[in-house]
This record gives sequence, C-alpha cells and structure tokens, in this order.
Amino acid sequence: MGFSSYARVLTLLYIYAMTMISSGRAQTFKCNTNGATCNGLVGYVSPNRTTLADIKNLFGIKNLRSLLGANNLPLSTLPTYTVHANDTLDIPFPCLCNNGTGMPRHRLPLYTVVPDDGLYHIAAEVFKGLVTYPQIQEVNNISDANLIKVGQELWIPLPCSCDELDGDRVVHYGHVVEPGSSLEKIAQRYSTTEDTLRSLNSLDPKSDLMAGVVLDVPLKACTSMVSNNSLDYPLLVANGTYAFTAGNCVKCTCDAANNWT
Repeated sequence: MGFSSYARVLTLLYIYAMTMISSGRAQTFKCNTNGATCNGLVGYVSPNRTTLADIKNLFGIKNLRSLLGANNLPLSTLPTYTVHANDTLDIPFPCLCNNGTGMPRHRLPLYTVVPDDGLYHIAAEVFKGLVTYPQIQEVNNISDANLIKVGQELWIPLPCSCDELDGDRVVHYGHVVEPGSSLEKIAQRYSTTEDTLRSLNSLDPKSDLMAGVVLDVPLKACTSMVSNNSLDYPLLVANGTYAFTAGNCVKCTCDAANNWT
C-alpha cells in the first residue's frame, strides 16, 4: 500500500471514529412525571443564513408569535427577518413525559427527506446535533439507517422534560455545548449551578465536558394564572421571554422583576 493510500485509509478511519463519537453525544432528558405536559425549549444554531419563516417551518411551529416570544423579539418582527449563520434561536414546542423521558407531543417536528439526504446529515447538520441519527432511526422504526426515501417524513425527537427541580417548576432548556465551553460558563450564563447541571445530566465530575453534548439546563420560570383545566396549562414562561395564552389573546411576560414559580 502506497503512502497516499495509507493516508486515505487513516483519514477515513478518523472520520468514522468521529462519527461514532458524535452519534452518541445527544441525549434524552429524564422526565419522571408520566403523562405530564409542558413547553419544551431548545437552542438551535442556524447552519446558514435563513429567515424566521424557514425556521418556523423546519420545526413545525404553528404560530410565529411562539417563536418571537421564545426569543423576546418584538411582535412587529416580520417572518422575513434574517437569521444569520451561527445565530442561536430558541425553539419552543409542546413536550410530553412518557416512560421516563420527554418527547415532543403530536409527533412534531416532521422533516421531509430531500435528495442526497442521510440520517447523519439530518441530525448533525440540519438540526445541529439536537438529536442523533440513531434516535431518529429508532423513533421512526427505520431498520437500515442507510435506506431512507425522498419525500419520507421523519419525526425529530427533540429533548425535553416537564419535571420539577427541587420542588420548583422550571423550563428545561436543551443547550448544545460549544467547543471550549465549560460547566462553569454555562452555569453562569443561565443562572444555575455546576452541581445542578451535573446532577440533572448525570455527569461524571471526573470527566471533561464534551463539545456537542446536549445539556438539560433548568431555566427559572414565572408563574401564570392559567387554570389547570386550560389547554395551555401548565404555562411556564422562561425569564426574558413572553408567551401567549387564551387563544393568542393574552400576553404573559417573564422578567427578573416578576415572581418565580
């Protein structure tokens, strides 16, 4: 075997190894309150220049107001608002607890396969590591990960949870760890503690935090007066955001001056 062929083999083996490592990084969030429902939230890093309308459609968000509220954007913001490459948008979606984990309700979002798609590409590049390709394969009952069809609809199992934290209601936020980040930086950014993040995510204190891991980050939330028989119950609004209830008629805003749950 010549040197160039040997180098190509080593390169392919390295890519394969990195793929196997990255495929196991995303995780489901623990959700022990079986049957509980709530609002899930994940941080999506846009892979390219796009618009709010395109991201709304990608994640199957019914109302633009939901996306605006989750990102504290003015209600006057147009669907054509530009989202630049590497910008982070918070994506809201309904969550359901079942069998010890949280999953999006109503089998949303749905992704339609396009030519030259692959499960790894969809997971790692389209949805930027919020899920792994084995997770997509499992929830869609795909026997061979290499065999998907153009036009096929795939359910994307975004991570979420409705559990309380130490008796308090929180919004569980899916945060993809950036290269060079640390638990200390993440804890400071989201006003929590390193110990809380370790406990909630079952992290080994002796191990380094890996880039690409999806962390369950608890965000403080404000109380709401929504009745427990309302379709919007329990309405938890994360700090620095707003949401609508009562058929999009009532705006609920949360900031540090309000009472936490």
